[in-house]
Amino acid sequence: MNIKLKKKLFMATLLINTVITVGCGVNNDKTVEEIENSMIEKIKFEKMEKGDSKSLKRFYKLNANDYEGVILYTPKSTMDVNEVLIVKVKDKSQIESLEDSIDSRINYQLQSFSGYGPQQCALVDDYELKTKGDFVFFAISENANEIKEAFLDSIEK
Repeated sequence: MNIKLKKKLFMATLLINTVITVGCGVNNDKTVEEIENSMIEKIKFEKMEKGDSKSLKRFYKLNANDYEGVILYTPKSTMDVNEVLIVKVKDKSQIESLEDSIDSRINYQLQSFSGYGPQQCALVDDYELKTKGDFVFFAISENANEIKEAFLDSIEK
């Protein structure tokens, strides 16, 4: 599928999700650490290791200090594409630029693995992205939907 078409579909999906789900049943008082702890009780971040602010800058070109909280899990191996990013924004106006950074990361991963990694490209194509309240969730994984559900359960009021 054409990368420009994917980007347009991605942006349309984000816009619809944002409009429909903003503030619905979300406890915006929770910290990303509380969300992570709740998620860890339900799922394992297999093939991933916890990232830090340097990883966030390297993979997404984002500064952790710009946000209220960030949780990042990155691939353990350069041949893996599994990753999870959860960001609590300080202001909802940050969501669009954050989604642009995620889109750039998706495109980078697709380009990196396009010639020799069909399994990795398939995983990247099946990413999960969700914006709910002050939180943005992104995951690439074999069990991305399970991780997303654990995230949604952890932010419920």
